[in-house]
Amino acid sequence: MDKKTELLVSLGASMAANCMPCFNYYYQQAQKLGLDPGDILQAMEIANKIKNSLGMLMGNHVRKTMELEEQDVFGALENTGRPCWEKP
Repeated sequence: MDKKTELLVSLGASMAANCMPCFNYYYQQAQKLGLDPGDILQAMEIANKIKNSLGMLMGNHVRKTMELEEQDVFGALENTGRPCWEKP
């Protein structure tokens, strides 16, 4: 894996884990390597969408447990051939 890809994955993982020290470290490394800010933002947006989809699943679990109407979470538990955060 090239260094750019490694840093983008690390930044995304830092975002998904809510680890600010990790994000700061990898962001500094990305700046030193001259990564495009647009690429970094795209990695952050993808990580955030994936992270937030888990919150939707938990929300549905709570709604189901409370016998309330569940919300559509874009088929996140189905094998749809797309990421859980991507709308059909």
